[in-house]
Amino acid sequence: MAERHGAPLKFEVPNAECETGPVRETTDKMSEARQQGRGLIAGRAWRGIAGVLFALAAGAGAVLAVGPVVAVVCVLALALASGSVGWLAGERHREALQREIGDRSSELRRALSELEIAQAETVRRLSMAVEFRDEDTGAHIERIGRFSTLLAEQVGMEEDFCLRMVHAAPLHDVGKVAIPDAILLKPGKLTAEERAIVETHAEEGHRLLKGSSSAILDLAATIALSHHEKWDGSGYPRGVKGEAIPIEGRIVAIADVFDALTSDRVYRKAFPVEEAVAMMREERGRHFDPVLLDAFLEVLGSSGPDAREHVRADPIAVADSALETFVTALTRSDAEMAEGAVAQAIEDGVEALALPGEVIEPALRRLAELREHGEIDSERERAAIGIARRVLATLRRYTLGRQEEPQALARIDASIETVEALLERSVSEGEQRPREREHAADAQAVG
Repeated sequence: MAERHGAPLKFEVPNAECETGPVRETTDKMSEARQQGRGLIAGRAWRGIAGVLFALAAGAGAVLAVGPVVAVVCVLALALASGSVGWLAGERHREALQREIGDRSSELRRALSELEIAQAETVRRLSMAVEFRDEDTGAHIERIGRFSTLLAEQVGMEEDFCLRMVHAAPLHDVGKVAIPDAILLKPGKLTAEERAIVETHAEEGHRLLKGSSSAILDLAATIALSHHEKWDGSGYPRGVKGEAIPIEGRIVAIADVFDALTSDRVYRKAFPVEEAVAMMREERGRHFDPVLLDAFLEVLGSSGPDAREHVRADPIAVADSALETFVTALTRSDAEMAEGAVAQAIEDGVEALALPGEVIEPALRRLAELREHGEIDSERERAAIGIARRVLATLRRYTLGRQEEPQALARIDASIETVEALLERSVSEGEQRPREREHAADAQAVG
């Protein structure tokens, strides 16, 4: 027995008489349930034993019967007893089967929920890659998810709906992946033709997300299509009006506009919260559902203007995680995943200036080691270097747009030069190897 200061440690079970309130009530219910379960099992056991004894007695009577009538009665009794025993056995089997089916169904529902979240997470990474080009990295889509969920809860939407909004709302602008950078990042006013191209992102997002078996992605498809519609019917892409606009689209429209007004853009600085709220009030009943807008203002009053959960991880741990994800993206030649990893790292608190030295360049060194050990070929390495160069170019635009210190741009430019030198070397080595193989083949033929 474990001891402390010479006295034995005692593990005492609380006396049920000392329990009060919910604890006592829960204890009583558990005891009652156990007693009922034991009584049910005992009752079935005695019925089974009685059935068996009855069957044995009827069988003995049929064998020892002195007259045909008695024999017939005993045979009928035997059949009845056998049927009862069989029914009891069948009932136990059915209950066991029902329990197994229930357990399997619960596992299946849990697996489907996890799959839906994984699917939404995959598309969210793509959204982050898009926002990395256009917005404040992944912060915008995270705030939209949080604001939209708070608003849905405020107006009393069902719990399942609110849980799906957490994952679906951040995918609202995934269709921007189809918009060229020259238009998406243009610092000045868009022309009518350029604006028409930008507005296609709603239909593009819907096309990308629709038709999925995932309830989350199905909700996201509706949001992508409808979050730019307006209450008075003057929105796009289909000019839907009033309550004909799905409520999820009306919810995200409010969250999206508020966050856009209170965030910096390449063409303007953020509006103060009070000014943004005043501008949105003017659009009550025109752009926005008036009831939802009023509820949103209540959310702002209780949660504050920045509804993100302010949880910052250890920057070193975040950088390490980003490095692993970035390496995986490069080995898969997945450019969107690579950009998403960098965007997430910035959102989680890693300085953009630190990313070339802590994530991008170490990842390329890791790939060079993989190539030397024969785990990837030169072509895959060249594709990875090309993706790294693309990510650095995007990182440079992001840094330039935020007007960072000159040394930040200088560090990124130095990393771009390093990556371009690696790419040139890789291309040169790739051209040299076929010639070496030809020379070796010639030498073998001569030999």
